[in-house]
Amino acid sequence: MTRLDVIEESGHGDDPYICASCGNCTMVCPTFRLGKWESFGPRGRLQVTKNILEGKAKFDEEYVRKLFMCSLCENCASVCTTSLKLDEFWREARAQAWEMGMAPKPAKYASSSIMRYGDPLAMGSSSRLRWAQDFEIDITDRIEANAKVGYILGCDVALKPQLNDIARSMVKILEHAGVEYTLLGEKETCCGAPMLWAGNKSEVHLIAEKNYLLLEELGVEKVIFSCPSCIYIWHIVGSTTPHKRGNSPLKLYTSSQFISILDKNGLLAYREQPMITVTYHDPCISARRLGIYHQPRDLIEHIPGVYKVEMAYSGTETRCCGWHGLLNLTNPLVSLEIAEMRMRDVSVTPASRVISECPRCIQALDTAGQTMQYELKVQDITQLVAECLVEPEKDGGS
Repeated sequence: MTRLDVIEESGHGDDPYICASCGNCTMVCPTFRLGKWESFGPRGRLQVTKNILEGKAKFDEEYVRKLFMCSLCENCASVCTTSLKLDEFWREARAQAWEMGMAPKPAKYASSSIMRYGDPLAMGSSSRLRWAQDFEIDITDRIEANAKVGYILGCDVALKPQLNDIARSMVKILEHAGVEYTLLGEKETCCGAPMLWAGNKSEVHLIAEKNYLLLEELGVEKVIFSCPSCIYIWHIVGSTTPHKRGNSPLKLYTSSQFISILDKNGLLAYREQPMITVTYHDPCISARRLGIYHQPRDLIEHIPGVYKVEMAYSGTETRCCGWHGLLNLTNPLVSLEIAEMRMRDVSVTPASRVISECPRCIQALDTAGQTMQYELKVQDITQLVAECLVEPEKDGGS
């Protein structure tokens, strides 16, 4: 029998033998829907892993290619009849590839960039506040301020111009509601999620706790994230890196969760909108891992003049956008095709906008919409809410 140390030591060495071969996972796998080959689906990859363990196949580049031909959307785990934690299995299998030096070059680059620059884009800390240039709200006093609420933008929102408005929208909402908050500014770093997806388990803890330690020094008790994966990574590394001050753990919120609390407390005032019809796309991590799908819908339904319609496959049964798990880096064509499949779900609804709360979903759906020439607006939930708020009174005006 061939040993796969990383997989076996993680406690997942028996998973390929426990698999009932029912095919539920295969039927919901987005990459299988495209490739149609058994080995591109979860059941097929488990069978190949079993063959490797028994010495009937090799842990070679083709097998690694299929491991990374996966968006880590966790849909396979959610339908597994034998309750296998397949999301963990794929991460451990990628960790095996990393230990063997076989991870794809894009995955290695993203991981090394995080360790060197603090982000997977190799842009560095000096770029972290570009989103605030020419912003009507002066955030100078919010940088490293002592406050009970902290806002973590995430690498995509902070560093990609097409997503910068998500950060500005969140700040507008916090200011509108009178929330005292703090930003880490140029000291914010990547959460480490791309490193975990790349298989670099040994170093992810080194980067994951940096933001937490800074927030702890500022007296933060609640943390808002514009990226669900940031919360996810904090939960994963929390078993070995205790994220708590004294006996009180930090409370973590996605943008829709925190805004929903502000809304329920009557801290948000909306303007009547001109009959806007939207549909909501659930990010895989938000819906399946964090159990967050009611809050954004409640928010949408509370804005006067905004109407929500549901598309097929929503909530915990949501379909992946294709940009998760480094798939957009390791196989951008497949990633785009998955996003286009999801946009077809959107297009058959009467919605003129699709709303989400994940920056990768926003990028994926927006890109797919452009390639398919769909006239659909893609927005983050923060952008929709900020757009609909009553405008603040100007000094000297009436």
